[in-house]
Amino acid sequence: MANAIEIGIARTDITPAVGIPLVGFAGRGPSTRINDPLYATAMAVSCAGEQAVLIALDLLQFKAETVAEFRKLIQAASGISANRITLACSHTHYGPDVDRAGRRSPSPGPSSAEGAVLVDAYRIHLGFKLAGLVQEAQQNLKPARMGIGWGSSDIGINRREKTLDGQIILGNNYDGPVDREVGVARIEDIEGNPIACLVNFATHPVAQTSQQRAISAGFSGKMARVVEDLTGAYCLFLQGAAGNINPALGFRIPDQRPEDLHKPSDSLGIRLGCEVVRVWETISVGEAQGLNLASKTISLPRYMYGDLKSAKQLDGEFAQELESRNLSDGRRHWAALRQSRVREAIKSYETGVPLDPVEAELQAWRIGDLAFVTAPAEIFTENGTLVKNQSPFDHTFFVGYTNGSIGYVPTVDAYPEGGYEVTHACQVDPEAGGMVNENCLALLQQVVA
Repeated sequence: MANAIEIGIARTDITPAVGIPLVGFAGRGPSTRINDPLYATAMAVSCAGEQAVLIALDLLQFKAETVAEFRKLIQAASGISANRITLACSHTHYGPDVDRAGRRSPSPGPSSAEGAVLVDAYRIHLGFKLAGLVQEAQQNLKPARMGIGWGSSDIGINRREKTLDGQIILGNNYDGPVDREVGVARIEDIEGNPIACLVNFATHPVAQTSQQRAISAGFSGKMARVVEDLTGAYCLFLQGAAGNINPALGFRIPDQRPEDLHKPSDSLGIRLGCEVVRVWETISVGEAQGLNLASKTISLPRYMYGDLKSAKQLDGEFAQELESRNLSDGRRHWAALRQSRVREAIKSYETGVPLDPVEAELQAWRIGDLAFVTAPAEIFTENGTLVKNQSPFDHTFFVGYTNGSIGYVPTVDAYPEGGYEVTHACQVDPEAGGMVNENCLALLQQVVA
C-alpha cells in the first residue's frame, strides 16, 4: 500500500574505555570499570518515499551542539534530513560525559584538560558510529505491522519530599504525582517475526548511588535485556517525563561491595521488563500506515529568580558557601554554577538588558497509530501526563532528554517550594513548563494527518 511502513533496526556498542569522565553526578571521579555495556539502537522508518530515524542511546544527554554535530554526519551518510533524525537518551547517570568541552565539570580524577581530550575523542568516534548505524538500519528496512498496549509499574516514586520544616529534599514523596504508565509498541514484520519493542516509561536511572563509578546503562539496560530475551525483538527505551521521579529504592542502599551496587538497579529493570513482556503478549498487531514528523524550536524565558532583591540574596548565600574550606567538589560545582546564573540575572535587572532565552527543540512523530512528542529537558511528570492526556491521539508517548539538554523544566507550583530541581539545575522561568506543554500539543496536531 502507498502509505505502508517499512522499519529497519540496527544496534552498536557505544561503551567507552575505562577511565573516561562520568556524567550525571558532580564531583565524581572517572570510570573505574564496566558493569554492563552501553548501546545505541537505531530504528529507521520509511513510508511513501520519506524516511526518518529514531536512535535510542544508553547515555545521560546531549547538548544541542552535539546533536547538530551528529545529525550532520548522519545526514551525510544516510540522506535523512537533520530534522527527521531523533536522538533520545535514556538519562543513565552511569555513562560517559559526551559534551565535556562545554561542561568542565569538576572531577577528582584526570585533569580537566586530560578529561576533555578523552571525552572529545569519544564524541568524535561516536558520531561516526551513529552515522554507520543508521546506514545499517536502512539496509534492514522491511514491511512492518504494529500494535500498542499499556501497562503499569510501581518502580518510580515522586522524589520531592517535604521535611517537617517545609524544605523540599530529594527523598520519597509517597503522595506526590507520578506517572506509572508503561507504553509498549509491538513491531513485527508481515510474517509475524518480532522487529522492535518501543518502551516509554518515566523514572530517573539513579539506583546505584551517586558515587558509583562503574559504567552502566542502569535499570533500563537490564529491562531491555529481559524484554529481548523473552520477545526476540530489539528493545528501544524512551525515557519519559522523569524530572521529579526517582526509583522507588532511591539512594537508600545498604553497605555493599562495589560490584554489588548494581543489584537494586537490576531488580528494578527485571520488574519493569516483566511488565513490558506481559503487555507485549497482549498486543494485537495490524497494518501500520503513515509517517509524519514536525518540529519547532521555542524560546523559553531565562530564570530571573523572582526579583532583584531575591537574586542578590542568593548571590550572597552562594558567596558565603563558596568560602567554606570543607565544601565537596560536587557542592562547590553547584554553588559556583548557580552563582554565575544568579549574577547574570542581577546584571540583567541592573542594566535593563534581557538575558538571551533558552532555546528548546520540540519534535513530534506519528507512526501508524502511535504518536510521540519529545523535549530536550527534564520535564516534571505532571506536564508529561498532561500532554499525553490532551493529545489528539489514542496512544501518545512523552519522551524527554531528546535532541538536546536544557536542564529542568518544573511546574509553576514547584518554584515557590524550591528544591534541587528548581534551585540547582533550572535555567528557565516558571512559565516555561506551560509553553512546552502548549507547543508539544500543537506539534501533535500537526502530525495528525
